[in-house]
Amino acid sequence: MFGTWIVVRGLLAQSHLEAARAQISRLQATVANGAVPEEAELRRAIDEVAARTEAARSLTSDPLWSLAGHIPFAGCPLHSSAALAAALDDVATDALPSVAELGDGLAPSSLRSGTAVNIRALAAARAPAERAREAVGSFDAAARRVSGCGWLGGALGLDEARGQAVATASRLYGALDTLVLGARLGPGMLGADGPRRYLLVVQNPAESRANGGIIGGFGVLTVTDGQLELDNISGNGSLPGGPTQARPATDLSPEFEARYGGFWPARVWANANLTPDYPTVGRLYSGLYRAGAGTALDGTISLDPTALSYLLAATRPAVLPDGRVIPANELVELVESRVYQEIDDVAGRDEFFAMVGEAVYEAVISDTGAAGSTEDLLRALARAAREGRLQVSSNHADEEEVISSTALGGALLDVPGPFLGVVTQNATASKLDYWLRRRTTYRMERQPDGTGRAMITVRLTNVAPEGLSDYVRNRQDVDIPGWKNEEAQNNLWVSLYTGRGSWFVDARLDGQPVALTSGEERGHPVLSTYLTVDRGQTRTLQVRVLEPAAGPTLAVRTQPLTVPEQLVVEGLPTTSVWSRRVAK
Repeated sequence: MFGTWIVVRGLLAQSHLEAARAQISRLQATVANGAVPEEAELRRAIDEVAARTEAARSLTSDPLWSLAGHIPFAGCPLHSSAALAAALDDVATDALPSVAELGDGLAPSSLRSGTAVNIRALAAARAPAERAREAVGSFDAAARRVSGCGWLGGALGLDEARGQAVATASRLYGALDTLVLGARLGPGMLGADGPRRYLLVVQNPAESRANGGIIGGFGVLTVTDGQLELDNISGNGSLPGGPTQARPATDLSPEFEARYGGFWPARVWANANLTPDYPTVGRLYSGLYRAGAGTALDGTISLDPTALSYLLAATRPAVLPDGRVIPANELVELVESRVYQEIDDVAGRDEFFAMVGEAVYEAVISDTGAAGSTEDLLRALARAAREGRLQVSSNHADEEEVISSTALGGALLDVPGPFLGVVTQNATASKLDYWLRRRTTYRMERQPDGTGRAMITVRLTNVAPEGLSDYVRNRQDVDIPGWKNEEAQNNLWVSLYTGRGSWFVDARLDGQPVALTSGEERGHPVLSTYLTVDRGQTRTLQVRVLEPAAGPTLAVRTQPLTVPEQLVVEGLPTTSVWSRRVAK
């Protein structure tokens, strides 16, 4: 009888906890996508969670349950279930009411109107978001302390339940942390204390660079008290100071000079983003702009055509002055490939890029700011940031310190443990990277001493069709009179970033030994080589490195490509390099 009573109460408590966890998970997903519901809707959801967690806590906290929890071995799952229920009930009591306070100010219907952002509502959200984040952090710590109770806990599903609770808490913490970041930095960066000016760059991955591609177009975004205005939208032929400036716009560190100095990144706009470290790119862009235009910036914003397609999908198609309609699903192909077949001269393409930029901007701002469309727009921006297609730098040191370690800030972080960053960059001034396909396999083998032997295999395929223009097939790196690269051969600078303290073992290219140049950037060893890829060809680069530790996870830094890289990792789980913990 006593055993039956325990089982029944346990099943009831489990049902309540699962329902509460699922509701919190839905709330987390909604907040993470930027769609904070209205306060009334939030409070209804939170009241439901609180009722569930209170019931589960009541079922697992009476004297008989507590007494049974002290039975050796068999009582462990009961004790742990009670602890988990109590921790989740504390979240419902301490964290979720603060989340409800976010409803009115951060609901999409009140956060944005056209090109204006409600920065006062954003600033007011900081305190409740911080309180909720602190409470969720406490739950996360408490849940991790709950015993899994060995094989018995596994058999009863306790360990799985604890894992799900921790995962949900971690995701909710991340969503709240992002809100804290926006509430802390957003008002200032959006002009609360005076006008801000940002260089808005649209990169073109058809000629790839470490964090996107060369500049295809640009403009200056001015923000005053939350009101956005984009001016001087132009193609890259109008970059201030010209494509190559007469003298360096800023100094380079010795480490940076050793790896990139020969490419003149402080003079050549197209080479300012050879590094995957976006804070450095932002500093170089700002320096080049100031040297060329004679005016200072408050920061930079970089995005690519794929990110712009997300914005169009969230609003409406772009319409050019001649009435041509560009839907979201055609934008990338148009500006990274088709334009080079449609328009022969550089000046004409520059004008076209500027018109497309204006049309995309008009499509986004013509939206009224209604709840649904704003929610979709925020979701599109969040996706672009996660994929590295939207990156931001600030020339205000306190802001840059916080934002740089997030996906939006795009720093090349020195994180512990195994690390992988594969970077392919165009070395020909062609536009053939639109036709590049990349597949990487990472296989980790733990060694007896705890180190890890990693085999990194990068396969690069050139799927360029016949009939591409001379401009697209350009081989500026080859000085052969009359040669037009009819076979669309690409030439790439390939770099592999690995974990701090890792050692290079050997490398093979298409099965044959190959020498790689070695260097270091921001704590990461870097192995590099140039290789050509003919039309229809796949080149296979295999590199073996020894990492100081075989885990616990592989931190992966991705590169935004026109077609995302296919990545397969064997031997350990992966994690993002980005820190989601905002400094207090």
